[in-house]
Amino acid sequence: METYRYQEIAYLLVPIILGIEFFLLARDEKKSGASSTGIYLLEISGFLFIVLIPALFIFTIGSLEYRLFPLQTESLSRFDRYGVMFLFFGAWWQVYIFGAIRIRRARLRDTQVSNTIEEKIKLSSKAWILIPFICLGYYISLLILWVSPWGLKWVSIIWFSVIGLCLLRSSLKTGERLLWSLAGITFLAENVLFIWLESIV
Repeated sequence: METYRYQEIAYLLVPIILGIEFFLLARDEKKSGASSTGIYLLEISGFLFIVLIPALFIFTIGSLEYRLFPLQTESLSRFDRYGVMFLFFGAWWQVYIFGAIRIRRARLRDTQVSNTIEEKIKLSSKAWILIPFICLGYYISLLILWVSPWGLKWVSIIWFSVIGLCLLRSSLKTGERLLWSLAGITFLAENVLFIWLESIV
């Protein structure tokens, strides 16, 4: 198997961690008395990121590398390109969702305290959210952009640092909205870019 494939497999850490967060949020929502439909959707999302996405990605890589389906090479190659795009650019929007879910879990945990404390997150809760979020952001910045031109890895690291600073200074609700907005914008841009690249290749 080509060396760069091992780097692509390392990308899977992000969706797997995100899937775990979906399951943990489902557990916390269940404790808070949330609707069974919402919990069910969270568990489906957890299964999607932990099992389905890695399985499809590894299946596609294996099929292409070992030529298991020679008549479907073109379709698999297109799917592989989207898989790489999904994990390359998708790693960013997945980290945003990870941060948003951590904030949501912190808000659920703080529902028993006053609104003032709930809105202005305490220092311990900030560290509980920001440290994993920033570490995951730095991880994908260095993994994906390590050999990129124009120092893009440092741009990405600074970007996550700025987002972390914004989250530090904002309320829980504002931080959650910010991260969900960034996830939506990045996901849309990724798919538009993929369609454009497919049209010119």
